[in-house]
Amino acid sequence: MFSSVVICTYNRSHLLRRVLHSLAEQTLSRDKFEIIVVNDGSDDDTAGVCETMQAKMANMRYISAEKNIGLSNAANLGILSSRGDYILFIDDDCIAYKDWVERLISALDRESVVAGSIASPLENYIKLCHNISQFHPFMPGRKAGKVEFIAGANMGFRRSVLEELNGFQQGLRIPTDTELILRARMKGYQIYFAPDAVVTHDPERTTLASVFRYSSEHASATILLRNEYRSLLRTPFVLCSPILILFTSPFIALKVTFDIYRRNFNLAKLFWTAPLVYGLKLAWCWGAARGLKMNKTASTRAMSTEDATTPLAKRSSKD
Repeated sequence: MFSSVVICTYNRSHLLRRVLHSLAEQTLSRDKFEIIVVNDGSDDDTAGVCETMQAKMANMRYISAEKNIGLSNAANLGILSSRGDYILFIDDDCIAYKDWVERLISALDRESVVAGSIASPLENYIKLCHNISQFHPFMPGRKAGKVEFIAGANMGFRRSVLEELNGFQQGLRIPTDTELILRARMKGYQIYFAPDAVVTHDPERTTLASVFRYSSEHASATILLRNEYRSLLRTPFVLCSPILILFTSPFIALKVTFDIYRRNFNLAKLFWTAPLVYGLKLAWCWGAARGLKMNKTASTRAMSTEDATTPLAKRSSKD
């Protein structure tokens, strides 16, 4: 089977160069996979980096969106431009292990949707804690098998699945991977975790402010999906109310943090990261409560606007 690796990038040419170098060193023969870089309207040296790398990588293709169209639209552009029976995704701030492509497509020979493993650099405390907080369900040490979610940093699909789903939801910036996989699960697809298909997530977030902000903003979006698909996810009632989330946030954060280290022996050995991971889970709770409150306010305003215009519409029809 021929495979396609899609990378969507925006103004991170220095990171893009790094991930492309890792893909140039894959164990799988280059004639068996292609690399598609979708430039989402970058105004840095992304085009120059791709031109340089194309000279070294005959299996690389460059697609420019000309303007910033957002992650989901860029990913769909990558899918439409790809030729593979299997389509793999990796983020531009990741580094692929040398056998990553080979391992992920091997799993796709058996499964329709595959989540790969996400490792973290160990030398930076903040970065390590951020990765544990964000990607603990997919970190090395977890056993192969079915999982509930997927991470856009390392995932693979059979083309037929993406075509059935009609790709990513247009216009959605975050969390594109979560929304896609929930629609897939509603259609009966299961996600298989392949722990031997590894990438290292090495982002530029190295300050407390940046990781707390990311945790909060990500929660504001994902909590809406948790409630929209609450029957599928068996979302606890406490996560349906911003007041309940805030009131119980110390307990929610404590339970989630405890489970992170309890379920993965490799992470248990990094127990000294627990204080910051706990803090990031508190930030998640605050962001989740904020997301629910903002959504409720927006819905109320929409209803008020509709109510305010209805009498005018009725009067116009009578006239």
